[in-house]
Amino acid sequence: MSQQDTRILHIYYLAEMILFLFIKVAEQVWRTPGQGDPGVPGSPLAILRYCTIICNFLMILYLYLCHGRYLDFRENLIPLAFTLTLTADCFMCIVDGKRILGYLFFTLVETVYMFYMRPAWKNISVRLLLYVIILLLLWHVGMLDVDNALAMANMVQLTVNLFCAWIWHTKTGGRETLLFALGITFFAGCDYAILIRTLAQRLLSTIHPVYIIAAFIVWTCYIPAQVLLLRSYVEKLIISDVKKLIA
Repeated sequence: MSQQDTRILHIYYLAEMILFLFIKVAEQVWRTPGQGDPGVPGSPLAILRYCTIICNFLMILYLYLCHGRYLDFRENLIPLAFTLTLTADCFMCIVDGKRILGYLFFTLVETVYMFYMRPAWKNISVRLLLYVIILLLLWHVGMLDVDNALAMANMVQLTVNLFCAWIWHTKTGGRETLLFALGITFFAGCDYAILIRTLAQRLLSTIHPVYIIAAFIVWTCYIPAQVLLLRSYVEKLIISDVKKLIA
């Protein structure tokens, strides 16, 4: 990668850091006592959050057009996942009343990451079995609907991806797989915090410490997750450049 690429990456990191700080301050300043998350779809906070996702997408699009398009299809699944993430967060942050589509696209995101790690059929079978068990539990307690079914599909994919990512790194080593595993870990931290926040809102209250802590963790994990996943793609491009020089 060129010096220009490095400079653009540094600008991207700085932009993400500034947006991260603005978001964390805004979460506290714009939240009134007793109110839930002030970042409802279409709100200034939600738009500010979505700016980080746009920034991620533009950066990985630049990397793909300049370098990534010379890689094979599997190696370019991360840019595809970022494109799906951009769409998923549009339904979560901008378009009101379409969270179900957000769940659908996030499930596709985790499915793309699954194929990026070259899953065996045994791996896929475990995911399907786990998902069927969860659907049966939801049906048993009377909570089976489309929203919950899609949300749990995303959680199953993400949870298994978390284990697979670290197993993959243990077997192969290297900065690329380490950064990818860390990105998936932060991603999981975000989604589990959303799950805890939702349960706390229903069972406790929006002023309960469990809700407040979970709400704070969501984007505290999500932004680093996307940066780490993008950085893993950068490492792949660096490795590709080295291989070309050796050849």
